[in-house]
Amino acid sequence: MVYNIADFSHTTSMDIIDRFRAALKIPTWWPPGTPPNDEAAEAVLRRFQEFLVENYPAFHAAAERHVLSPYSVLYRWPGAGHEGETNGVVKNDVANNDAVLFLAHYDVVPAETEKWKVDPFGAEIKDGFIYGRGSLDMKNILINIMEGAETLCLAGFKPRRDIWFAFGGDEERAGILGAMEAAKWFAQQGQRFSWILDEGTPVGENQIKGIDSPLALVSVEEKGFLSLDLTVTQEPGHASRPPRTQAAAVLGRALCRIAARPFPCKLSPIVERFFADVSPLMPGIQGFAMRHARALGPLFFKLAASNPAMASMLRTTVAMTQLEGSAADNVLPSEVRAVINLRLLSPWTVENAIEFIKKAVYDERVRIGVHGLGTGPVAASHDYRRSGWQEIRAALAEAWPNIPMLPFIMVATTDSRHYKDLADNIIRFSPYKLTPEDLSGIHGHDERISEENLLRGLKFYTTLLGAL
Repeated sequence: MVYNIADFSHTTSMDIIDRFRAALKIPTWWPPGTPPNDEAAEAVLRRFQEFLVENYPAFHAAAERHVLSPYSVLYRWPGAGHEGETNGVVKNDVANNDAVLFLAHYDVVPAETEKWKVDPFGAEIKDGFIYGRGSLDMKNILINIMEGAETLCLAGFKPRRDIWFAFGGDEERAGILGAMEAAKWFAQQGQRFSWILDEGTPVGENQIKGIDSPLALVSVEEKGFLSLDLTVTQEPGHASRPPRTQAAAVLGRALCRIAARPFPCKLSPIVERFFADVSPLMPGIQGFAMRHARALGPLFFKLAASNPAMASMLRTTVAMTQLEGSAADNVLPSEVRAVINLRLLSPWTVENAIEFIKKAVYDERVRIGVHGLGTGPVAASHDYRRSGWQEIRAALAEAWPNIPMLPFIMVATTDSRHYKDLADNIIRFSPYKLTPEDLSGIHGHDERISEENLLRGLKFYTTLLGAL
């Protein structure tokens, strides 16, 4: 049986929207400069965890809740077909490797309030859109999952297999205290999953030049993440007596060398599959080039390099994101520093990407070190259509009929990378139809989601959960 929101009269669209708006009003961001484990910041994260308890009572009556910390809350919705079930009670010490795991995070990035047209945490509704930090990244998914589960529990639905939910509170800060600890907890229980679903690429509308029809871009692999500090030191002093060779000039030359030596292009099997699947929708030479990308080789890479979106799918990218020097305009800094952010395309790892950058810089005066947490790429399953793909396709057909579903590569990073050893297949997909303008709100100003998108997302997750 297929379950979806239209089947049940106890939930109205306004109820859903009101609860979503209440979730957006909880400011689950980590103020810059706040030390780790700050009590006030953690209290807000705990407040969101309790918000879920208060607003989804039927689900909480049916599921086990495991609060690991303010940064991690886990739920197990026991399946009727669990191999450890005895007299209606599931034995908690028996791991169910046919289980499915849904991931989401409730933390959000900070908002520059003065640059927004509305209060970032006011959850204002204007012209059919709900505005707020986290409306697309990603309280929309978390609330849609909870609404779907609550709807099904109230209808008396019981899944055939265990469904787990892992909600994190520090994804925007690399998931070190949330997803990483949750993954360790699952490993200690001996719990594996048939497949995992996390946030990811959307139903893209006008995302690819030359294609007018929307496409469901479902990421089955993910690039790695690495930030590097480049620092150069010198004797500090008065700006009226600068040395002949200044630290900033040394650092500047290093950055120019990195820019002049990009990582080589590579056509991964998933990207090649995407190009092949999308090429019939592309007119003229662009469709021909995508269809014959491997045969064209260097010529195709040269053509694609001018398009940042295409280039990000074909190579490890380097973005120069931060520069630091003196705190005063008339003082020579003792140290200048740059941060570069790499998104690693397989087969590049953290280790060999660092070596590549060192060789490009070729200057011992420039110290190069890892900034924060670096993680390697997460490859696609050899048979990514085996687990989860068909269930997601069926749910997509309910929420967004007649939209093609294509394999894709996630060029950003998600919490799912911390769970890569717990499942053979990880899928990253956000079931919302988004334009480039919509996407600009993620981590940007005036982030918003349409009411239609929110309700279609609910249909997607209710259908998907109801099929498991």
